[in-house]
Amino acid sequence: MTSALAALRNLASGLGLVVLAAAACGIAAGAAVSGDLMVLGCLACAAAVPFALVFIERASAWDGRQAYRMIIILTIALSAVVRLRAIDDKSIDAQILVKLLAIGLTGLMAAAAFLRIGLQRHSQAFFVWCAFLVYTMMTSFLTATPALSLVETTSNLAAFLLLYSAAHLLNRDNLVKAMVASCFILCLLSLAAYGGMPSLGRMSDWVNGAFVPTWRLQGVFGTANAAGGAAALGIILTLLLSRGSRSRPLDLMMLGVFLVCLILSNNRMAMAGLAATLLYASWASGNKALKLAVFALTVGIVILIYLGTGDELLEFLSRSGSPDEITSGTGRSRIWAVVLELWSEQPLLGYGAGSAKYILPKNPLLFTAAAHAHNLFLNVLFSGGLVGLLLFGWGLVLAMRQAIGGKEHGIFALLIFFMVYGITEPTIGGLVSFVPMAFYTAVVLAIAPSRDRGADEARDGRYTQGASLKAASS
Repeated sequence: MTSALAALRNLASGLGLVVLAAAACGIAAGAAVSGDLMVLGCLACAAAVPFALVFIERASAWDGRQAYRMIIILTIALSAVVRLRAIDDKSIDAQILVKLLAIGLTGLMAAAAFLRIGLQRHSQAFFVWCAFLVYTMMTSFLTATPALSLVETTSNLAAFLLLYSAAHLLNRDNLVKAMVASCFILCLLSLAAYGGMPSLGRMSDWVNGAFVPTWRLQGVFGTANAAGGAAALGIILTLLLSRGSRSRPLDLMMLGVFLVCLILSNNRMAMAGLAATLLYASWASGNKALKLAVFALTVGIVILIYLGTGDELLEFLSRSGSPDEITSGTGRSRIWAVVLELWSEQPLLGYGAGSAKYILPKNPLLFTAAAHAHNLFLNVLFSGGLVGLLLFGWGLVLAMRQAIGGKEHGIFALLIFFMVYGITEPTIGGLVSFVPMAFYTAVVLAIAPSRDRGADEARDGRYTQGASLKAASS
């Protein structure tokens, strides 16, 4: 009797699925005939929901391969810009919904990870960085739009915790691989947009009185500077920190894509940061006396060329042909002066996270594009005041000290990139994207347990999941 009832239930379930599939096929056929793409899209999403839920469940349980793939998907979803928006456009569209969903999943992954890891036995640096990011969330209530600012600061905290969790549970090598893979996919999409959709893939600027796409690549990163910074980071991560069983041809192909994106973005500070990073990495590898001599000779030659050519060299290096573009940092020196003047009026707590985009463009001495301080430390100072800057500086010093103390020269070189790049770019602030995530990756790699310590802990059974996830992406 029991078996007969079970067979009857199975038959009813099978018939129900057949009827449901037939109805879906009928609706899809009708939509295809009428050309109703919205219905087709909804059906496709509905069909994907069960698979997506299973994937999310396994990823949030930190199943090795699924968690690794989820980190790549979340990094791309948080970074990609497929519809350009004005700075003051705060409407909710599909792009914003995807990013909000990605932030939620990032927080879910991080929360699930810390249920496994716990809040004990973390370094002082970890808690300092958490304190800094929580403090930025608190300053959101000082801004004109607390809800928006809170979403942006929450995305940064969630991303930091996710990356820190990945370093623990997937190990640091797999974290680096995930970031390289994300950067590679974003750069490929950017090159496709550059050639196929110039209005999206190329930076627009005023040319002969018209606002038109230029030759500079911005791709799906949203800005040319973000594209250049990401491409430079892809090169650094691949050359200095990526380990594993990947083939050399694949590495060369990725480096080629990153280099093309960097050149097309024409981001000079990203190029300078890349040069400084590689110089330090070369210096740390040995034969320092010869390298110091070559460096001194190169600097001397550059100084002689500048003394001999003067403005001609600056005109050559500038995009507009004006030496003032170089000496003022493309107008950044004026922004810095205004930022310091305004900060002096609220020195302790600053104006709140994300407030610069509402305050600076309205200043009569600046312009509409001055949406942030265009400097890493000044941006933190303006939004978080002295308290924010002290927490940020404390965390950065601890990270750099741990990298140097552990003789992690590749990680220290990565941090050097952000110090150079941060001279003219805010690096962090606003909704999290690839460059801020790469910055948090550098911090995490410096403060998370080393590979040897992580392996010991896995063997001791403290992170039993970590041992089974070590080859997650191999």
